[in-house]
Amino acid sequence: MGSVAATLLWGLSLLVIIHSSKGQSSLAISLQTSCAPLKFFDISSLQCKDCPSGTFPNSAQTACITCDASSGAAYNFQYGYSMSQTWWPALLQSSTSCACQTTPEGSTTVISTATSNGTLYQRCVVCPSGTTANSLGQCAPSGSSLSLPATTSQQLSQALTLLGVGLSVTAATQAFIEVPSSVPNSQLQLTIQQSEPLVDLLGPSALACRQGMGADREACNAVANLCVLTLYDSTSAACRMYDALVNAFAATTTTYSPPPPPSGTTTTTRTTVRRTTSYHPETGAMPWLYYGGSGYVDDSNMDLRVMFSKGSLAQGKVSSLTFILSSYLLNGTWLGYNQWTSEFQLCGAPQNDGSRWYRMGWNYDNSCSLKLEGLLARASAGLTGGADTVVHELFLQVGSQSLYPIPVKVTNKDVMDGNTQADTGAVRRFFFVDARLGYSAQSKQLQAVQYPSSMQLDIVLRRSPRDSIYVPQLTISYNAWQTSTLSTVNLEGSAAIEEREVAFRVVYSNEESLNKRFWYAWQTILIVLEVVGAFPAMLLSIFRYIRKKREQADLDFLVYAGVCVADYGSFALAMALLVVSLYYLILYKLQEEVLFLMLQDSDLYNFKVTVILAVVGQALGLLWTLWRQVRTDVFFIDWEKARKVLSKEGTREEPAPVSCWRMLMVANEFNELQTIRITTPAFTLLMMVMILEGANVISSGSVTPDAADYRDYWGVTSSIVLRFGVEAAFFLVLFLGQYLFKKRLYYPYVANPVTQFVDLMFLANISAIIFDDTHSGYYIHGRNQAQHSDTTLRDLNQELLKEEEGLTAQRGLIASAANPRLADNQLFLMYVTDPIRKTYDAKMLQLVKQATNDARNRKGTVSTFLRGSGRQRENVLSAQQEITLLFKQMVDDVERNHGSQVVEPTYFQSALELPPDNALHNPAFVHDYWETFTNTMFLGCEVRLYVFEALFFCAVDMALRNVAVSALLTFLMVRAVAYLRGSFGEDNLSQKTLVDRHFLI
Repeated sequence: MGSVAATLLWGLSLLVIIHSSKGQSSLAISLQTSCAPLKFFDISSLQCKDCPSGTFPNSAQTACITCDASSGAAYNFQYGYSMSQTWWPALLQSSTSCACQTTPEGSTTVISTATSNGTLYQRCVVCPSGTTANSLGQCAPSGSSLSLPATTSQQLSQALTLLGVGLSVTAATQAFIEVPSSVPNSQLQLTIQQSEPLVDLLGPSALACRQGMGADREACNAVANLCVLTLYDSTSAACRMYDALVNAFAATTTTYSPPPPPSGTTTTTRTTVRRTTSYHPETGAMPWLYYGGSGYVDDSNMDLRVMFSKGSLAQGKVSSLTFILSSYLLNGTWLGYNQWTSEFQLCGAPQNDGSRWYRMGWNYDNSCSLKLEGLLARASAGLTGGADTVVHELFLQVGSQSLYPIPVKVTNKDVMDGNTQADTGAVRRFFFVDARLGYSAQSKQLQAVQYPSSMQLDIVLRRSPRDSIYVPQLTISYNAWQTSTLSTVNLEGSAAIEEREVAFRVVYSNEESLNKRFWYAWQTILIVLEVVGAFPAMLLSIFRYIRKKREQADLDFLVYAGVCVADYGSFALAMALLVVSLYYLILYKLQEEVLFLMLQDSDLYNFKVTVILAVVGQALGLLWTLWRQVRTDVFFIDWEKARKVLSKEGTREEPAPVSCWRMLMVANEFNELQTIRITTPAFTLLMMVMILEGANVISSGSVTPDAADYRDYWGVTSSIVLRFGVEAAFFLVLFLGQYLFKKRLYYPYVANPVTQFVDLMFLANISAIIFDDTHSGYYIHGRNQAQHSDTTLRDLNQELLKEEEGLTAQRGLIASAANPRLADNQLFLMYVTDPIRKTYDAKMLQLVKQATNDARNRKGTVSTFLRGSGRQRENVLSAQQEITLLFKQMVDDVERNHGSQVVEPTYFQSALELPPDNALHNPAFVHDYWETFTNTMFLGCEVRLYVFEALFFCAVDMALRNVAVSALLTFLMVRAVAYLRGSFGEDNLSQKTLVDRHFLI
């Protein structure tokens, strides 16, 4: 038994655990370290079996020996030497040895092991005259009774005849390999004449297997392996011989009923025979190659529970799956068991990184472009036809002493068989890279190399019980690369630089019903946010638009309604993206028990579409907002009184001209205020890069169920949902941090740009009227009580000192109000009558528009935009004075009748921003405590800008998977938006206030 331990590194015996589940026996096998005495290890079924009566195992316990009771003589000539053998009957002397029954008088005999007709014998060999037995049990060949062994071609012919396979030797040794042709998406079939393994192995192996009725397990395995090499081509000689051997050896009846075949499926005779058996059809001495029936991945007999961490086989729940490979040489020699770690990856992998996929929930993707020279390096010895291809069977360890066979789907076989079912047509064996089938023994050339262009291992989580998995399945797509070699590789220039995509993937996914729950939750959140949030906000916005618009235009209304639908709908989509991505980020990363696995990016089409729709909708809403902001009507009212000066004659007093410098200063400050932000995009994006890339927090987006692990793992895939959740979370944190800092600390205690601007207008004695709609807008009251604002610094300080001591009236429009809040308020929502608006349009805006058009015709559109329209015409300046008087009268009228024309809103009215009922016939002002006029600037649409930036960043990263590049592109977008808003806003301000752009610095 010591020799067994030396030969079988993992020495194995497979005890079939029979128990019924859904009418199907368990496919699990037991793992043992040795075979009992008088048993041999069957490398086809991977089981320890009893030797037939009258036989005993060889020293390696890999076959059974029969005592040859016959007598005869044989002759063999090979490699230039001749050898003959004469033997007499032998009989079983003990349970482990044979002895000569009789010995010819005057001769010497030895007990020798020989293989004949597929059976392993111990014979009583008679040494020829003049020779004696040596210490090794050998004698020199002599004698005249000779016989010649059959050649491989003759043996193949005999095997074809014996098995009833109607093929010639020439046809049986042909191999057909499909390679990509020069026409895109098409294949070219190569015919390999006298394929080296078919010439050397197929005939002897099939004949030995059949004549010995399966006793020569290596020969039987060689036939099966050659069928695997042809990608299970049912028309190939190897697969037809395998079928014939199975039919010859397998029992005609079976104990278990199979699952029914898929409806509407047509099958060949071979497949039909298999489907009359169980998942594991009866194959006799032949190895199991084909799965029977369907639904084999849904075998509850494989009871393996999983968890994300701290699991082990001993406690019944594993956090790391252990896959075992049972490997064979092409000639049927069993190589033993090995754990599958980083094998089968054509792209290579760093040490210890190529095998991390066995951890539960860790998706893995190792893809690259491969050159032919890299592929040939995998099979370099095969260039002379001397290398051997290794064929594998795959198992999952489901217990400390139990292995479960894993089905393999070869897509090439499905194409040949016309099979479109996902859970039928699986096989047991596969190979990695093969350079033997494509090697021609006739031309001595390697004509093609077979390789897996795609290998994907799928592990699917069950819905019930939640912590169990379906039977994993390995899916392989084989391709071939055409080449031509003698002693070296001779490649054309185009072939030498050609690259092909290869991939190795491990995918952990959910049962379809669990994925449906994800989409159900997704749809529910979308509907709730759209119905509860977006729809009422959209209706309110449209209702407010109708109330403000006194003259309705169908086209304008339809455009506004369309923008509202896109804007509010996309904002709800953005909120749904935030909620869903954060929820599943937290759920996936913090779960100990396996409740849910992340959906694959390929299954997240709806998520990707939602991101795109959200970006497009928010972009449309932002463009609409910016377009309205750069078309805002701004008018400054200068309340400064003219000083009295002597006329030139010195005989009388006359009013002196009022300086324009205060107006220029206010216009400059207003222009700068237009693009001031609460948040700082550069800081936000820099922090995103530092946190996500610098601290490697972006690794939280990898499909690794460990919230505390921020390391990068080579080949581990990331999820767009998880990355979106991580990025959105930090965008949200950075927004809240900057917003609260500015609103609660910086603005109240350091500097508030809005308050400073209003203070400046008060000191300059200038008010501002801002129209963001035809009849509504904002009024900033800047009139002060000083005699003159265009004065010395000393006088200005004196006025401020009086205000500080309470010696002057309040700053507000209604300075006499008993409520200090009303008396000091300088900001109002403004609603004007139709005559006032028409007068402003006719006397002012039309002239401004005409002057601008004339400048464009005279200087060009670009030059006018960059440099302004130039010196204003006299009629435009006169119109400005008239409109100044008009607005002064309106403000004075509102001030006099403030009891009816100035409204203090309730919180509800402030939220709705609807015009007062009396605004149709008289100007009306509504106290504004929320600095609403900033809606015409970046300050008033900070949330909109920030949401769009975050969406843009996440969308770019979803496409590029690169935080730094996404941040750079987002920053460029932000700068472009700010530049366009600043340039067009400055041009608009210059036109409406008559302050030339040269003065806006």
